[in-house]
Amino acid sequence: MRTNPLQTYLGPPARIFALVGGYAILALALVITCEVLVRRFFNFSLQGGDEFGGYVLAVVAAFGFAYAWLERAHTRVELVLERLPPGLRSFLDLLSVLSIAAMAIFMAWRGFTTLTESIDYGSLSGTPMMTPLWQPQAVWVAGLLFFALVASATAVQACLLFLRRSPLLADWYGVKSLNEEIREHAAQLAERSARS
Repeated sequence: MRTNPLQTYLGPPARIFALVGGYAILALALVITCEVLVRRFFNFSLQGGDEFGGYVLAVVAAFGFAYAWLERAHTRVELVLERLPPGLRSFLDLLSVLSIAAMAIFMAWRGFTTLTESIDYGSLSGTPMMTPLWQPQAVWVAGLLFFALVASATAVQACLLFLRRSPLLADWYGVKSLNEEIREHAAQLAERSARS
């Protein structure tokens, strides 16, 4: 099977963002653990852990959308899809790609609107830290814009593949088959075995 060129070019930065997000969540878990222990044993609060936790989760989700999309990991119901004729299946694959792109663009637009309102009004968080909201929102919007870029590029590519009646549409943007998932897991296991 041919490799998706968008996966080749957009996959590495999406993977880096996903890894950074994973480490950010790990750091957040450590901060929350410290917060719980300090409160329990010293009756003292670190302040801000919950606030920054919300920012971290929003940013990680925004950047993670693109990685999940490129890995075909977004949830899709395949119960009926497998039983449909190939032409209808291709149309539904295209429809799902266009729906994701439309939603990604909408989220980026609304996120950007929220960011500009926060800047215009000088909005601060409603916590003792009084964080200027534009700061975490700017990173969040960057993640949403990256997702919109990835989703838009895949939508254009999917339209071209659909018009050409290419089977690559199903390979690159269709639901992963059980055999594909087994092959991926087998390749990961082989890679781990080779490293150890």
